[in-house]
Formats: sequence, structure tokens, C-alpha cells
Amino acid sequence: MKVCSIDGCDKKHYGHGYCNKHYQKWKIHGDPLADKTKRRGKCSVDNCDNPHYGNGLCNKHYRRLVRHGQLDERPKPKPEIRICLVDNCNGKNEAFGYCQPHYRKFKRYGDPLASGRPAKKFTEICKADGCNEKYFSKGYCSLHYSRMARNGTTETIYKKAATTIEEIRWRKDKNGYVTGHLNRVGVLQHRIVWEQHHGRALHPFENIHHINGIRDDNRIENLELWTKPQPAGQRPEDLVKWVVENYPDLVAKQMKKGKGSGRSNSQTRTRVNGMAKASTSRRGR
Repeated sequence: MKVCSIDGCDKKHYGHGYCNKHYQKWKIHGDPLADKTKRRGKCSVDNCDNPHYGNGLCNKHYRRLVRHGQLDERPKPKPEIRICLVDNCNGKNEAFGYCQPHYRKFKRYGDPLASGRPAKKFTEICKADGCNEKYFSKGYCSLHYSRMARNGTTETIYKKAATTIEEIRWRKDKNGYVTGHLNRVGVLQHRIVWEQHHGRALHPFENIHHINGIRDDNRIENLELWTKPQPAGQRPEDLVKWVVENYPDLVAKQMKKGKGSGRSNSQTRTRVNGMAKASTSRRGR
């Protein structure tokens, strides 16, 4: 570790080969071994009786030497004082050649000699027919101005509701289904596709299942009819009766298929409570 260069001083080096204590003595008195108990000398500048501060100078001359490189005070240039351009006004120039009062009038009214305030715009009313609201911009109130900016007219424009399936504006909701509005009622696209293909409306206990699990894939081959009869638990005879009443075409088709196949076993798949169940009926052996 580098130490102070003064004999007998083992303190850590601070600057110019001295420790902090001897460096401060050298900086103030010009001698690292100066006795600080003795009275300081005076400034070395002629006719200056101020006490010594550093490098033989007082505080004032030392600062001048550090800042300007010379001991004499640098004369400050006198700024040119410009007066207001308005006749008979000796006020100090603030901006654009005017004093502060005339500049404010010029900035606000466009004339440094303006004496009165112009009529405020917001005292006017909207120019739209039948509107007495306060003026906002371009002759209109806030409401009619926003309509003009958005639609180009002050009249209210309502979006036409879809009355046919072709007019529905489809969109994908947060759950992944394609939805729209028909006669201002929300509808699901996959239900519309299934109903159009089969030519009938869905019952309240019926729902459409996506086979591949993709909710926006509404191709008819990807849609499957599921039923959910209520209550969840039923007697077999009640379930058969329910199927015959609600799906007579499917029952007739399966019966016809079973009679014409000539097989001893026939299987009928029925969706109950969202699950596929196979019921096997055997004929007499």
C-alpha cells in the first residue's frame, strides 16, 4: 500500500505524494509541514488584506485564478437594453419586440394595442337543427361534431340488423365458437349449419358436438347430434318411448336395417347424456 512521503507518517496516500492531512496543509499553506496553529498570512495581491486561502492568495483571488486564469476581475459586458416597439412605450423588450403587457395582447388577440376581449366562441350554440347545446368546434356541439367526424352527418346511423342467415356478420367469441346475431338474437353457426342441412330446428334437449374438437370447424361432416334427455336417470322403457317419440325416422331406419340384414344380432347406437351407448338386442335362437 502506498503511504505518505513525509518521514514518520505511515498514513495512506491521498494525493501529490501526501496523506490527506499533509495534502490539505500543502494545499492551504503551500507547505505539508506547516503549523496550522500559527496565524495565516495575508493575500499576496497588492492592496489586498484578506487572509490567505491557497497558493498565496485569498479566497476571492484564488477563485478568480481558478475560474478565469487571471487575478484581475473580468469586466462584465453590459447587455443592450431594447425597448418596446409600441410608440410612447419605454418598457423592456420581452419578445417579438414588445414589452410584456403588449406581448401578451399580441399573443392572445393578434394586436398589441387591443383594448377589449373578443366574443367567446363557447357562447354560441350548435348549428344543427333543433340543438341548443354550446358550441364545441366547427359550428357544432360535442355530440354533433363527433358524429360529423365519424359518419359525415349529424344524424344518428343505426346498423341494420340481420334478418336472413346470409346477412349475419359472423365472429369468433372468447370460447372459440363462431357466433352472430339474427333478428338481434344471438345464434351459433354450427347449430345453423346442422339445422339447414337436416331441414329442421333443434330441440331444447339437443346439442351439436364437434367431432374433431375444433369449435370453429363447422363443416357438416364434423358435426354430430347429441341428446341430453331429462331427467338424467330413466327407466329403460321410458327411454325407448322417448327415442321413438322424438326420433321416429331413426327408429324406422334401424328397424328396417335389422329386418333386411338377415343377421341374428343388430346394434343401435344412441347418444344419452353426451355418451355413446350400444344396446344389443338378440333374437330368439
